[in-house]
Order: sequence, then C-alpha cells, then structure tokens
Amino acid sequence: MRIALVGYGKMGKRIETLASENGDEISHRITTSNMAEISTIRNTDVIIEFTRPDAAIANYKMLAPLGIPIVTGTTGWNKDLTEVEKLVEKYKIPFFYASNFSVGIHITLAVNNYLAAMMKKFPDYDARIEEWHHTEKKDAPSGTAITLAEGLIKNHTDYAEYGMTARNAGEKTLPVISHREDEIPGTHEIIYQSDVDEISIKHTALNRDGFALGAMKAADFVRNQKPGIYTMNHLLNTSL
Repeated sequence: MRIALVGYGKMGKRIETLASENGDEISHRITTSNMAEISTIRNTDVIIEFTRPDAAIANYKMLAPLGIPIVTGTTGWNKDLTEVEKLVEKYKIPFFYASNFSVGIHITLAVNNYLAAMMKKFPDYDARIEEWHHTEKKDAPSGTAITLAEGLIKNHTDYAEYGMTARNAGEKTLPVISHREDEIPGTHEIIYQSDVDEISIKHTALNRDGFALGAMKAADFVRNQKPGIYTMNHLLNTSL
C-alpha cells in the first residue's frame, strides 16, 4: 500500500514507522513547509491526513480533486460535514473520518450508549464527561469527547446539549470538561455521581500506536470501497 501523509507531526511520523514495519510505502510527506506540493500527489493508494481543525476543510478541498481515497484523523471540523459530503459526491472518492481510531474507544462508545439508556431511570445521578490530552491538541473538547457527549444525550432524556461549564440544578446541559497536560495521548471518562456514590467508565490510551494502527486499518479498508463517507462503524461492522 502506497500512502501519502498530509501532516507530518507525531501521528504522521508514527504512521510512517508502522507502515515501514508493515511493508507499506510512504509516497509523499506534506507539511506546512511544502503544502504547495499537495497537488503533485500521484501513484498513491490512499491519503492519510492528520493536521489542524482550522486547516482541515481547505486540505480536503485540495485533496478531493486528486481522486484518491482519503482518511482523516483531524477533529474539530464536523460542523462542515455537509461541505465534505458535497466534495465526496462531486469527485467520487471514498472519504473515511473518525474522531478516534482506537478500537478500545469504540467499545467505550458502545458501553457509554448502553449506560446512558440505563441511567436515565435514575435522576439522582448527575453525568459529566472529562477528557485529558497533550498540550499540543488544539480543539477542546476533543472530537471523541463530543462523540461521547452526543451518544449520552441521545440515550438520556435529562440532557439536551453539552457545554464546557458545570451543570446547574434543573439544566439539561451535560458538562464536558477538558484538561491539557504534557505527554498525554488521550483519556476519556464518563462519570455519573450521586450523593452516595459514583459510577464511571474510562478509556486511557497508553500510547499513540492504537490511533496509528487504526488509521492504517482504515486506509487499507477505504482504498477498496466505493465513493462515499465511511466511519469506524463501517470498519468494525458495528452500529454504536
């Protein structure tokens, strides 16, 4: 598999190492210093993009006309999903996106949905989500925290939206609290607290390999798909 990397930070470099170990080849390395070369990407099976939320949509607009399947791990751009869907339809490409490529976090998403449906019967418990990432992560809350929040809200009638502040009595806002600390790959915790006890489910990434391996699996998957939008649900063949 020939992979073009758009974004050559920690994730890009880790993907490169794993690709080499797997016998795959990196065809291009696009960074902010050679972004003009993005239009020269050729002889490539799939593009893996890990950049910044404020650059993502512009990157997709440059990449889509190349006609090469795209995998993106950039988060914080989902408000523009309709625009991406139009690009996918216009240029007839497979496009795979995920807020988190870890298989473990997708198990956590499923447990989160199940627990929320159960906990709506117990109004004495207040829910909140907390997430920890490294200081270089620009978006807060993280895309994974937002996905967890959306799943909880969908399955728990006491919550209608999420916010980044503590919940006041009677409000339907789910607090999502972000922490940024050095060298933390990613931790997400869903907490239900009452006056007498606390219930929580927690996923902690021990390193970045889970994300990089997931992105590689997504790349191998999407390069053989028809044009359209794909997510981890398609890769794992589950509905979370």
